[in-house]
Amino acid sequence: MTYLKRASAHPQGHLSRARVSRRLLRELLEARYFYCNDVDGFVMGVEEALASSGDQPLIIALTGRWAALTAAQLAALTSGVGFDGRLAPSVPWPTTRALAALGLAEFRDQQGGTQSHDGISGRRHHAFRTSLGQLVAELPENDDRA
Repeated sequence: MTYLKRASAHPQGHLSRARVSRRLLRELLEARYFYCNDVDGFVMGVEEALASSGDQPLIIALTGRWAALTAAQLAALTSGVGFDGRLAPSVPWPTTRALAALGLAEFRDQQGGTQSHDGISGRRHHAFRTSLGQLVAELPENDDRA
């Protein structure tokens, strides 16, 4: 779970191979939580990725982002979301902040401008699902999309 959250929080979804044991790397690749591209940008198979030199970073897949979420975070992304992507007002601020840290939600002010936080006191800014958050929310539980 730590690796999933760490990669989810990375701007490009990367995780250094140096941080992952070979056994865990195999499990993460086989579960399709991560993938690795070759130098031409094509996704390597599990065995090819394991045999490669490790110069290419692991990239978290949508399924990995989904697996990194708690039940409350997943519910916030999927239940009671407005037509405009606004998260339900009942979603607690720790959940919205966690989703924002993972790039799955963002805070916007009254004019629709993106803000770095919720306005701290009084929650002046509202949480909205990002396009990445929408992709994760729409992912069926057993989907293997990257």
